[in-house]
Amino acid sequence: MQKINSHLSISKSLLFLILLFTVSVLPMQAQDEEPIKVMFLGTTHLDNPGRDAINPEVPDVLTAQKQKELQEVRDALAEFNPNKVALEVQMKHMSAFDSLYQEFRKGQIDTFATGDFVSKRSEQYQIGFKLAKRLDHDHVYAVDHYIPMNMGKVMEFAKKHEPEFLEYFERYKTGQHFKKVDSLLQNGSLLELYQYINTEQSVKKFHEPYVRSLSLADDSSFVGADVTADYHRRNLRIFANLMKITEPGDRIFIMFGAGHSPFIRPLLKDSPRIEFVDPMDYLK
Repeated sequence: MQKINSHLSISKSLLFLILLFTVSVLPMQAQDEEPIKVMFLGTTHLDNPGRDAINPEVPDVLTAQKQKELQEVRDALAEFNPNKVALEVQMKHMSAFDSLYQEFRKGQIDTFATGDFVSKRSEQYQIGFKLAKRLDHDHVYAVDHYIPMNMGKVMEFAKKHEPEFLEYFERYKTGQHFKKVDSLLQNGSLLELYQYINTEQSVKKFHEPYVRSLSLADDSSFVGADVTADYHRRNLRIFANLMKITEPGDRIFIMFGAGHSPFIRPLLKDSPRIEFVDPMDYLK
């Protein structure tokens, strides 16, 4: 009996030591892993590609005044000092996209197209390439995964079953939020534009029509939910692509159309591996 008690005592001691080791060592290991800091910037498509449901008219960003304004935006973003720049170009174009960046670094780039909607007027070039070059980055990263949204299907269903949605969407497009965006584009500076569209209030406004569209359903179909789910799926894959390029200690700048903000920002904020960096901390 004494031997049994002795064995039990030893077992309890070993168990206590194992638990003590686990409790003391694992937090140290977690603390040793450097966080991945990610800044997400929502943007208007500066080259007017006309591919979204709502397409504000952007003045020519190649004018001297707009180039000065873009310099101000890059100056603000450079303070974050990212070591990687991730952009809205499909990951399948990564090699071609990075090759263009290598030409750009050498001052040899003449055209700017990789199968996506990019040009010298685009934010990919005017902010992404120029910021990466300024910070002496060896590469840029394409992290988009394109899945089309069938907005025509949404509108056709609404026309037949819920015309109130069409009225709502028209009010949304012409409402105060996009009036402000248009006013800043035509009469303000690009820095002021980015300051506005990256506030929490603007992010909520960009999310609003997706939530409103969920009512477009009947007994046999969920058109609004299904089309919105396609957009969710795209953003989830963008996040997955982003995670493919991350390493502990990274400081990543990622820029997508502002319509992606309400979907990607929560993923960044909720990820246990990522420390979300609010661009407003730098744009101000």
